[in-house]
Amino acid sequence: MEMPKFNFGPKAERFAMRPPEQDWTINILEGAIRSGKTWCLHPKALYCCQYKVEGRKLITGVSKQSIYNNMLTDLFEIVGPRNYHYNRNSGQLRLCGTDWLVIGAKDEGSEKYIRGLTVGVALCDEISLMPQSFFQMLLSRMSPEGARLYGTTNPDSPYHWLKTEYLDKPELRSEEILWSDHFTMDDNPNLTEDFVESQKRLYTGFFYKRFIEGLWVLAEGAIYKDSWSDEVVYDLKDEPPGLRHRGGHSQRFVAIDYGTTNPMVFLDIYDDGKLFWVVREYYWDSTVTMRQKTDAEYVEDLEKFIGPANNAKVIIDPSAASFQAEMVKHGIWHVDADNEVNEGIRITSMLLNQRMVRFCRHTVQNTIQELQTYSWDSKAAQRGEEKPLKIHDHGPDALRYFAKTEVPHWRLAW
Repeated sequence: MEMPKFNFGPKAERFAMRPPEQDWTINILEGAIRSGKTWCLHPKALYCCQYKVEGRKLITGVSKQSIYNNMLTDLFEIVGPRNYHYNRNSGQLRLCGTDWLVIGAKDEGSEKYIRGLTVGVALCDEISLMPQSFFQMLLSRMSPEGARLYGTTNPDSPYHWLKTEYLDKPELRSEEILWSDHFTMDDNPNLTEDFVESQKRLYTGFFYKRFIEGLWVLAEGAIYKDSWSDEVVYDLKDEPPGLRHRGGHSQRFVAIDYGTTNPMVFLDIYDDGKLFWVVREYYWDSTVTMRQKTDAEYVEDLEKFIGPANNAKVIIDPSAASFQAEMVKHGIWHVDADNEVNEGIRITSMLLNQRMVRFCRHTVQNTIQELQTYSWDSKAAQRGEEKPLKIHDHGPDALRYFAKTEVPHWRLAW
């Protein structure tokens, strides 16, 4: 098969064009975003179509949808429609005359999908987002002589299992079992200087070290300490005239962090086409008021909060089923929030860093305070888990639901 022409840097080309026969058992590309790691897997996949090895050939990642978005769309464009057939439901893929199976690995239960399989080739998108149990099961299925695993990952915690159990084990390298290489955006010749600079402006502090420099650094301390600025807080008198009225904004949202024993928070957010204005909050803390409200009472409060125009798109955690049922009874339009925590935090950080969101000093006081104290769980970090402390996180969670669900990436790249 004649390989397509790729625009690779030297480091990427050495890996991408190396035949599988010359690779080690485990091969991992790790490093910064937009550094061309996934692009390197496309020619490797085509080489593996011809690679003679026993067992199934797999493509895996967090979900079939993420695999399709991150890898398959470009791969299909390269080979052309006559050279592949893909069933998105079953994951069955026929690529250049070779059968592949696409499998999602989103949680600990995913390893059941590969039990009993014999695997000859595995292409893995974003290994660090997979459960360790799935990765271990996958390696245990790669028993044929000459089996190969190829994977990409952005960096995570230095205590993440991928780094401690695999990348940092010198014996795996000395025995020629695991090969890896580190990539930065400088290794991707397809990026313009302007694009690279725009990506660098999106991040500061911990996020910059991880996503731009590609370093495995610890998430610790206040989450938004490097992104927060007094510039994102405004006085009510400085709010754009007519912002809350018809014609003053392009869309209105109400983001909700649902709580019963914990505080219930509504954030009133207006998008004027350039900035997102958080103009009001509803904050009911039953531990302070010594009174816990019912779902029906909260919905009544929400109706008053939205007002008679009923012109807000409500975004709420999908786990709040009873509250959603009550909203349906009252005819309140709502959508499930995308509740992916760490990705939501990353997008919120970019919003703050780009100064694309504003909070009213007088009417959003609790959320402003919580955003400045919202912190990583240091005990979880020592176990290789990255998650925020579940304390004083209610306003930040509501904002995260909005950012992850409604803010498109192209808005952040302005």
